[in-house]
Amino acid sequence: MILAVPASSSRLFGPVAEFVGRRFAGRDEAHPRSLWHRLGADSLVQCRGFDIPDLVASGTVDVGITGYDVCVEWCLANDQPLALRALPPARTSFVTYCTVAGRIPRTIYTEYPAITRAWLAACANPRPMRIVRLHGATEGVIRADDNGAGVLLVTSGQTLAANGLDVEVPLLATDVCVVTRNPSCRGGTLINLLALPVLPLPSFCEAMATSEPIQRQTRRRTKSVTRESSGGPSRGA
Repeated sequence: MILAVPASSSRLFGPVAEFVGRRFAGRDEAHPRSLWHRLGADSLVQCRGFDIPDLVASGTVDVGITGYDVCVEWCLANDQPLALRALPPARTSFVTYCTVAGRIPRTIYTEYPAITRAWLAACANPRPMRIVRLHGATEGVIRADDNGAGVLLVTSGQTLAANGLDVEVPLLATDVCVVTRNPSCRGGTLINLLALPVLPLPSFCEAMATSEPIQRQTRRRTKSVTRESSGGPSRGA
């Protein structure tokens, strides 16, 4: 089995390294810059967390561990389902819509354009919004743009508060999860996949699960924004 996990530069490296380290004795701590490790018939590859769904979908790796938010964004952007399973809570954060109180935004800055489009389409009264993809540290840009809002990953909320932004709508809760190409994939000796709870997409993304175009969701009200997963934290709407 080939397992892909986030590299040391990722915010998820700590909890994933702790989880994998207990199961993967093949990691060589004497070579901290090594991104590839071997243990018998199993291999571990460290890479960028956002690339892991691509590697799983292409068959380059068998199993990936990355953020639930990353996997949801990939599934929506590529119109392709992946099998997601919950791990024990490690570092829960929230993907949220935020802006300055009282502002009427026309532009949303986000690392999650596909999630943003799905959520906007599911709103009861959607307004035309320009979506601009940025890669992190967008709070200052949102504050400086009098017509700006954001869909951001928030953990403590301190950066939002420092930039005068308010969390208006939490779209989904996220933590580390296991991703494979199909639900029946077995993890071998490293991870017992079938023992882990399955994670659905957030409710505002259910158009994908029913193979309906997201545009048909424009008159459907947004449902509850959190969900409790058996054996793990709340992951989505």
